[in-house]
Amino acid sequence: MGDEMQLLTGMYNARIDDKGRLSLPARLRTALAAEQVVVLPGLDENHLMIMRPEYFEKDFSEPILSSPMAMLDKKKRNLIRKLIAPAIYVDIDGSGRINIPPQIREKYSLPNKSDALLLGAGYTIELWNPSVFADSDDGESISDLAQSLAGERE
Repeated sequence: MGDEMQLLTGMYNARIDDKGRLSLPARLRTALAAEQVVVLPGLDENHLMIMRPEYFEKDFSEPILSSPMAMLDKKKRNLIRKLIAPAIYVDIDGSGRINIPPQIREKYSLPNKSDALLLGAGYTIELWNPSVFADSDDGESISDLAQSLAGERE
């Protein structure tokens, strides 16, 4: 990762307009510093992820694809089919909007003229239907999550 890459942070209420366009908040646009983004299924399968093309290609996809034998591993093939294959490159227009194809948005409950929630999640942005996000809370506390991460480092 280059040192110049800003972390994407914050929670933003957004709206998908009647033409299916999503305005990226100025703070996220500045941090992205890109003219294009990659949109792909989220890892929890109920939201979308948005990331810089360089991050998608080098840091995200390359570790999955890097093994010469990746295609011989059934789990890697499935991961490629479910995560990398559906990824699309989307331009950011002059007004800071992205237009995600309707069939992708509808799969994740993000139709035209709907509310959306954007979460800056480090090197990615998560795009959620706000009610789906509210229902996704598993009740695990920040303290418990931090403790489990601390346990991994020992």
